[in-house]
Amino acid sequence: MTIDEALERFINSIRVEKQGSDHTITAYAKDLTELITFIDENNLSDDITTIESSTLRLFIGELYSRELAKSTIERKVSSIKSFFKFLYQHKILETNPSQLLKFPKKEKYLPKVFNIDDLFSLLDKPDVSKASGLRDLLLLELMYGTGMRVSELVGLSFSDIDFSGLRIRVMGKGKKERIIPIAPMIKDMMLKYQNVMHEILRTGSSLQGDALFINQDGARLTDRSVRRLVDKYLLDAGLPKDFSPHSFRHSFATHLLEGGADLRSIQELLGHSSLSTTQKYINSDISKLLAVYDKSHPMQKQK
Repeated sequence: MTIDEALERFINSIRVEKQGSDHTITAYAKDLTELITFIDENNLSDDITTIESSTLRLFIGELYSRELAKSTIERKVSSIKSFFKFLYQHKILETNPSQLLKFPKKEKYLPKVFNIDDLFSLLDKPDVSKASGLRDLLLLELMYGTGMRVSELVGLSFSDIDFSGLRIRVMGKGKKERIIPIAPMIKDMMLKYQNVMHEILRTGSSLQGDALFINQDGARLTDRSVRRLVDKYLLDAGLPKDFSPHSFRHSFATHLLEGGADLRSIQELLGHSSLSTTQKYINSDISKLLAVYDKSHPMQKQK
């Protein structure tokens, strides 16, 4: 069997048996076609049973030589592993040449965190004399004041808000529900926005459901819309574009920690399933944590 025939069988399996999405199928096909092209260009045999682990390592080495992002290489290695695992499980191959392939070490990115002055400068930019400006300010304030993910933010409805209890019900990843407190100032801003949000609508449009953040057509804002709004206000405030909507979430967590909040509480507010995720997530100067330890821990006090 040629590698092209093997690929066709693999893709059909994903499409029919696993009912993979068009995006998934396209990604697999693209990654594995690159491998086939590499084999052709190096005049190697296209008989699937003759492909060895050394060939696969040569291909991955070629990916590194192109200085691709490690996340891209990781995806391609994953595609190769899935492909050859399928061939091995279906008795097309007697051994799996991809079994010992290693993923690249993940790059560690420190999250971009706002300092307080820059954040206040940004929050000062929306024109709150307009309904759309009030919406934008509320959006920015909620991102920083609650640490919500953008997907959670755009999914909010008025029915999720407990105005008397000053809290919001948030549906997070894996449909895990959590409760986040809000400041009285946020509540007042929400009520004011609720009274004027119809002014955002263009002529002929109407509200579609109970969404908190809407566009001119009355539908929910999308993740991409939020990205565009944040970019606009970053530009207005003269701040770098390497900040992102996610920077508000990082800043929320980091500023809480620096203010003395414990990691468990921050974990619950962020909706992380494990404490280790929260620890990796927060961009905090370790010297500050050591200073807190020196000041607070009983053993340190004895010294």
